[in-house]
Amino acid sequence: MPKVLPAVGLAASALQLIDFVVKIFQKEHEVYQPRVGARIEHEHLLCIVTHELYGLTEKIEERKTQQSSAEKRSSKFEDSIQQLLRLGDKTKDFAFQLIDGFEQARERCLAGETSWAAPREALQVVWDKGNFNMHKKRFPALRKEFDAALLRVLKSSVDPTSEKGPSIIGLCETKAYHQEAWQHKAITSITSNDWKARNKKHIEEFGKLVDVLITVETEARFQDIMFQNLHFPEQDDRLYSISKPNEESFLWLWDSQKEGSVGFPDWLGNTSGQNVFWVSGKPGSGKSTLMKYLFRNEELFPYLEKWSGHSPGILTGFFLWNCGTNLQKTTIGLLRTLIYEALQDMIFGPLEEDPCIVQHIFGERWKQFSSFGGGVHSFSLSELRTAFDLLLSDTSKKFLLMIDGLDELDDDPTNALTVLISASNRENVKVCISSRPSVIYQATFKDWPSLQLDKWTNRGILQYVLYAFDQNDTMFNIPSEQSDGTEERYVVNTLVEKSSGVFLWASLATDFLIQSTKETDDVATIKRRVNALPGELEALLIYMFDNLEAQSFVQAARLFRLVDAHGYPSLLPLCSAMDNDTRSAMEAETRVLTTGEVLTHAERMRNILVFKCKNLLSIFEAVPTEEKRNSVEIADLVHYKVNYAHRCIRDFIRTYEMRSRIAEATNYEEFVEDEYWANAHLWTLKTLQLQDGKLNIWNPLADCIEHALRLEAKDNRVRLTYLDEVNATLADYLVNPETPITIMDLPTGAVVNSFGDIAVLLNLTNYLTIKARSADKKDLKHAMDYARDVRRRLAVGGADKLFNNRNKLKESYENVDPDLVSLLEYHTKSSLKLGSPRITKDLPEWV
Repeated sequence: MPKVLPAVGLAASALQLIDFVVKIFQKEHEVYQPRVGARIEHEHLLCIVTHELYGLTEKIEERKTQQSSAEKRSSKFEDSIQQLLRLGDKTKDFAFQLIDGFEQARERCLAGETSWAAPREALQVVWDKGNFNMHKKRFPALRKEFDAALLRVLKSSVDPTSEKGPSIIGLCETKAYHQEAWQHKAITSITSNDWKARNKKHIEEFGKLVDVLITVETEARFQDIMFQNLHFPEQDDRLYSISKPNEESFLWLWDSQKEGSVGFPDWLGNTSGQNVFWVSGKPGSGKSTLMKYLFRNEELFPYLEKWSGHSPGILTGFFLWNCGTNLQKTTIGLLRTLIYEALQDMIFGPLEEDPCIVQHIFGERWKQFSSFGGGVHSFSLSELRTAFDLLLSDTSKKFLLMIDGLDELDDDPTNALTVLISASNRENVKVCISSRPSVIYQATFKDWPSLQLDKWTNRGILQYVLYAFDQNDTMFNIPSEQSDGTEERYVVNTLVEKSSGVFLWASLATDFLIQSTKETDDVATIKRRVNALPGELEALLIYMFDNLEAQSFVQAARLFRLVDAHGYPSLLPLCSAMDNDTRSAMEAETRVLTTGEVLTHAERMRNILVFKCKNLLSIFEAVPTEEKRNSVEIADLVHYKVNYAHRCIRDFIRTYEMRSRIAEATNYEEFVEDEYWANAHLWTLKTLQLQDGKLNIWNPLADCIEHALRLEAKDNRVRLTYLDEVNATLADYLVNPETPITIMDLPTGAVVNSFGDIAVLLNLTNYLTIKARSADKKDLKHAMDYARDVRRRLAVGGADKLFNNRNKLKESYENVDPDLVSLLEYHTKSSLKLGSPRITKDLPEWV
């Protein structure tokens, strides 16, 4: 890891803000309007500029914290660094004055009172000439002060006698390679030229180097923002959820020829333009397992080199998942992942590609970003297609794209097919795709090299069955003299034959058979059981449910409903959602659970999934394979999630017959999933523990409110008691000296004092209508100021990331009730004049 002076990071952030403002004030600085799509309107442009100023001030505060940490490690702090800290604070103060000016201009713009061509003209509308010129001159002056202070810091870091105070060794671990490179160059120049901070000419020369720092810092921040917009948290979850295949299961794949067609190894090295390879097969035949086996497999590379030659190779891919979130099953999610993975590989891998490639493929966004802080909005499909095409257009590189589960797409498959076939027409691109043999994919890939997987999986299925039996003590546990092995072989072979190449059938049937076997059973009994298993996958699933005990079916049915209501949840919240008492969390204290308590909950849930749900729902760890641990600690369980073991199972559970059976088993009207999830999320909120020095409180807090709003929408009754308990839980964290507000991930802005701040921010109208009349006036005033500040910061796309598919929360946030605003303002007044109208709202029902 590179080591960088924290002072360099602090200065880089502040200097970037100064440079941004100086450009805004320049007459010749034009606002870049995108060439495609709608023009950016005046009001929205001010919103973007304000958002950029907020982002830059937050970056200064973040870097200031790093510098303060270095200060604590030093016995004496240099005057030059203290000056940098003071200048950082001054820069933020000036920036907030600008933000206020832009907000005033925006309000006038919304009211239709004014129009202007550029942000600087907007400030001229709200400020008089003297005020405008004062702000215009402030930032160039600040820049000069920063140059001098930064020169002093860098000089003292290598020459303690050059300035007051000793050299500070405080270094910061960072991935800011551009800062490390700049720092090295700057120190070299300072040393070789013997620059001094008191020499005006030296400051001017050093200022040219500072210009370079501003440029590389701006480029690096743009790169980070693009990566943040491309990446999504669940991007690799499907890959992680697929069980690691047995190393010997797919060795047959490396044979050069299969049935006279082009084998996979031959395809990898083929240079004749056959750039698509299609892996097809019945549902559950192991296509995803094969694709996981191939993805980044070192066995690929010797074959690929026959095609790529001396050109560097980029491997990128995506595992689509119809059981997942929207981005996991759409073309937008596919393209975002392919671009993200390719850029990460190119920039941070052995190639060490110039990061400017990000600016190249997102040229329109870069022009907006460097012009006025724009270009940070969500990606459209057309924009991603253009960027993907630009990425692949570099013919000096070879690209291998691996796409699993193309049939899992939930949007129009022709979008993805058009992109992938177009990519495969390039000489430098190969595409390996897996899907079911649906009509559209048969028609598209019929002339390309292919592999029908279910014809080649019997050997792997045999290995799986033998291994599963070997791991179980009760299978064939009879004295060897009573059997010559014929019937045992019959059982194994029957399972393999009945599977017809469908790995999912084999795994479910084998596990079901093992669980049904008792120590007293003989081989003949096992033989009868295996003969009774239906050969078709859906028939097998029906058979398994028909043979479940009534209590087991009820537990399984509850789990299916809870998972369907949530998406795919984390393991520990699902444990809490299975609690029969939906008020258990209300009575619980706020404390970290012991390791023993957590592991007991997790083991109980694992047993339910294995023995009651018959592995139809599975647990997976959402971390890269190489990071998986041999033993599980309490902190690791955060990464464990639960979902359907396969899409076929999810589709079966959602058939009319199964939905009816599940509804009947769970008393459909009485079992309200949101009540159980509300209880589960409150449990999660009350039992949080620090992770890497942070208290990730926002997600469970937002989930609590989301489910309270869902329940309110069902019966028009505010969950007042529940939200009061959420309030009390948050208060426990806020007053706990071991968990200061600075380590919490609550929405940034003014400091959160109470749950009331969050309630006003989110427009919890009915809850606030009840609580406003008894609220402390100062607390209510703080809540309104906090909400106003955070909303200004979230003005450009920030709210979507904050709510993350919590639709009721987003709906509440967006539906500002003027009557509620008036009510809150009324209750914040310290005194009312005689005869002032009383503001009231009808109290809603609550429980």
